[in-house]
Amino acid sequence: MRDTDQDLTSVVVVLADSDHHTPADLKGGAVAVGAVDSPQGTLIPLSHLRVQGLRPGQDVTVRRFDVGVGLHGDHIGGEREAARALVRGEVAAACMLDANHLLFTQDGTLPPGATRILTQTAPFDHCVMTLVDTAPAQLADHFVALLLSMSYDDPLVRPLLDLEGLRVWREGRVSGFAQLDVAVEEAGFYDPQGLVTAAEYTP
Repeated sequence: MRDTDQDLTSVVVVLADSDHHTPADLKGGAVAVGAVDSPQGTLIPLSHLRVQGLRPGQDVTVRRFDVGVGLHGDHIGGEREAARALVRGEVAAACMLDANHLLFTQDGTLPPGATRILTQTAPFDHCVMTLVDTAPAQLADHFVALLLSMSYDDPLVRPLLDLEGLRVWREGRVSGFAQLDVAVEEAGFYDPQGLVTAAEYTP
């Protein structure tokens, strides 16, 4: 796993001068989210709002921005459009990765100081590199060892790590996907065989 794929959080953001101070204040309003299959921009934050007592589609209207559907959240296009909808006053709140909230403030998508975090999810993991169980164990172990041995201090290796947006490879884990597991169940995203059943999913 990349170091940048561990212990992430999503946030529900409102305008700084908004009258919304708790998630309950969003009831009756609209919330902007990312693509239908985005873990950090849609699935996990909507699940978080359910925990806060808000039923998406009932207590709050969900306005989804389906940019890059099929990438399963490995993009920020939908989140950026959700942020823009918030700035335009079209929604009461917008959901996005915490790191993207910072990025959008830095790149001008969100004016500095114009927003504040209303609520934040617990940490979760985003991606993990996997091998099929038929992969030769010796080759698999060698591959993992090569990744873990890469050092950002090595000038020959650094450009490769930069391409993947990380500073260090870490041992893979599955413990950080519990929130996503709950979220896809709540959304009815998959059937028991693991096939996508979400009606809006058209990659």
